[in-house]
Amino acid sequence: MSAQPKPAVTPATGIFAGLKVADFTWAAAGPIATKQLSDNGATVVKVESFKHPDSIRLGGPFIDDKPGINRSGFFADFHSSKLGMSVDMSNPDAMEIIRPLIAWADVVAESFRPGVMAKWGLDFESLRKINPRIIMLSSSLYGADGPWARHPGYGAQGQALAGLHGMTGWPDRAPAMPKGAYSDSVSPRYALSALLAALIHREKTGEGQHVELSQIEATSQLLAPELLAYQVTGEQATRSGNRKIGSVVHGVYPCAGEERWIAIEAVDETQWQALCAVLGNADVLARARSEGDEPLDNAIAALSVRLDPFELMAACRKAGVPAGVANKGSDLLEDDVFIARKHFWPLEHAEMGRLKYNGPAYRFEKTPSELRFASPRLGEHTEQVMTEILGFDDTAIARFREEGILQ
Repeated sequence: MSAQPKPAVTPATGIFAGLKVADFTWAAAGPIATKQLSDNGATVVKVESFKHPDSIRLGGPFIDDKPGINRSGFFADFHSSKLGMSVDMSNPDAMEIIRPLIAWADVVAESFRPGVMAKWGLDFESLRKINPRIIMLSSSLYGADGPWARHPGYGAQGQALAGLHGMTGWPDRAPAMPKGAYSDSVSPRYALSALLAALIHREKTGEGQHVELSQIEATSQLLAPELLAYQVTGEQATRSGNRKIGSVVHGVYPCAGEERWIAIEAVDETQWQALCAVLGNADVLARARSEGDEPLDNAIAALSVRLDPFELMAACRKAGVPAGVANKGSDLLEDDVFIARKHFWPLEHAEMGRLKYNGPAYRFEKTPSELRFASPRLGEHTEQVMTEILGFDDTAIARFREEGILQ
């Protein structure tokens, strides 16, 4: 495939146009936060190494089911609109490149275990000596201090420690692990909000600052109502499957077809009667309801399993009953709502070809978001960053390559 044109280093539009970010984040929690910057006009330079590439480059799904360092859809989705450069951070002379990058940047973002940046001489105090106005964003699982600060861990452990696993699943079974890492999805939103506050503060005062975030603490905010209820009543929230206190019906039910399901909720008697009319057999449903939640779920499932999920969803919505098909990935790409809102952005990747990338879930009326180019191949923009951003000439770049600092 032919080489892709070089992206513009300084975008002209976007709410973060002009913002410069040195991005040392990896995995999911950090890159999701910096993606919000890059997709909204910031110049984000992702720094990684051939020796230690971002770990999710090594995880699927891979395009055409063929593994490769530049073929991960997981990595691609978190790195749209970012420039990628490869620097061997284990080489002490790498600071000849990194110091000018820090001097250029407004923001340094990292999501390593606490202590890694300090080992490289890139702790906040060291960064401030290079760039007094720098804002540093540090995101880690347990936070920068406390007894577990340097303990290894990932999102699955984070959501367990935040309390989610203990409340997920059925009451007569062991806790269930929610699909994906909730802490990786929740914490970037808090990180971005805190970073914006730091940017506003710097605009007013000229002062940079260190924003430090614990992914576990961010995730525990999801359980605020349960924590408050426990403090008020002393009752511990427990696993309740798909049940929801106060609703007549609240569950996920089988439909016709292979692995087809629909989520239905009836919160009051009006919606209950409307659901009975949609499903039919109102007497059977009424009798099942009088016998308890499990008989009711079984009775609804016996009726829903005969019906097309999309037709049932449309009928429920027409009747005023909240319902939604449990979409598969292939459904999402063709979903009418996503298409109408232009959620997916088709972008051309030099190795993976044309793929649809997730766009932002929000819309700015006056400064619209724009996914400008696909995720970078490992080291794809190294030379461009070195020349156009950092001002190194060909002789210096050749020397860095000979010394193994650039790859």
